[in-house]
Amino acid sequence: MKEQFRWGIIGCGRIARSFVRGIEKLPDAQVVAAASQSLKRAKVFGADCGVPAVYGDYEEMLTSEKLDAVYIATTHNFHYDNTRLCLQYNRPVLCEKAFTVNAAQAAELIDLARKKKLFLMEAMWTRFMPCIVRLRGLLQDGVIGEVTHLKASFGIHTKKIFPWQRMLSKKLAGGALLDLGIYPVSFARMVFGQPPAEITSRAKIGWTGVDETSEYFFNYPNGARAELFSSFRKRVPHDAILTGTEGAIHIPDFFHPSRMTIARRGAAPETLEIPYEPTGYQYEASEVAACLRDGRTESTVMPLDETLEIMRTLDTLRAQWNMKYPGE
Repeated sequence: MKEQFRWGIIGCGRIARSFVRGIEKLPDAQVVAAASQSLKRAKVFGADCGVPAVYGDYEEMLTSEKLDAVYIATTHNFHYDNTRLCLQYNRPVLCEKAFTVNAAQAAELIDLARKKKLFLMEAMWTRFMPCIVRLRGLLQDGVIGEVTHLKASFGIHTKKIFPWQRMLSKKLAGGALLDLGIYPVSFARMVFGQPPAEITSRAKIGWTGVDETSEYFFNYPNGARAELFSSFRKRVPHDAILTGTEGAIHIPDFFHPSRMTIARRGAAPETLEIPYEPTGYQYEASEVAACLRDGRTESTVMPLDETLEIMRTLDTLRAQWNMKYPGE
């Protein structure tokens, strides 16, 4: 029996609750502590989720608890400060996507983690889903030949939303890109194995100054192309379609898929059912524990250099819209 891997959480919102439920699926891991800027909120979270120790101060948790890693579940605008604090206290970190507000912040955190030889990883849970793990294997095996085109969309329709909430708030680094668009952008980086050589885009900027709907078009050196879309004003299927020289793969709900259909040239379509156990957050958590137990400071599935490249792509997109966050 492996020694229990002890998790701490910073941020006690909805995603943190999903993370705790995912950890409950792991026999060798547990969430032992959580912290919020509101002690009242932390106490409610602890009572609801069965977390034994809760704090109203992040530093107090970091200094009081023996933690193997900390999961950052706050809003984008706090990721840099929260992650930096944990690294300063020599705690390995799994930080929610988008990793930071911009590439400069990401580069600084990566540099700090590497100097201190501490583990750091972006929490792009999609990468670790069983279906996506299988997809990477199929692509490596050339099942559909060379991928020449990717189309991926993530669009929801939010009826009631207020200017001070995360999606619409510039102060909270809101907008469709960092919250939803990060999924197809990161997916494209995984599929093509490199950042795009040419980026064009268009966005509908709302009255609060953030992108409510945005589209991104990536061209790659070999002629491949990605067409990506995100929105919190338009509901669309959350599908990814990969077209290759020898066939195509369709993945419904690509950011947490449970099946995919492969259509090879000259063969009938084949659907692979590859379900995952709820909530799905346990797979990225298992990767963190495996890396740390092996003495690794980075994941090969979600490496830091790739996270930085993705943040640079997001910066390029926002620059095309002249969309800046406070302090930039």
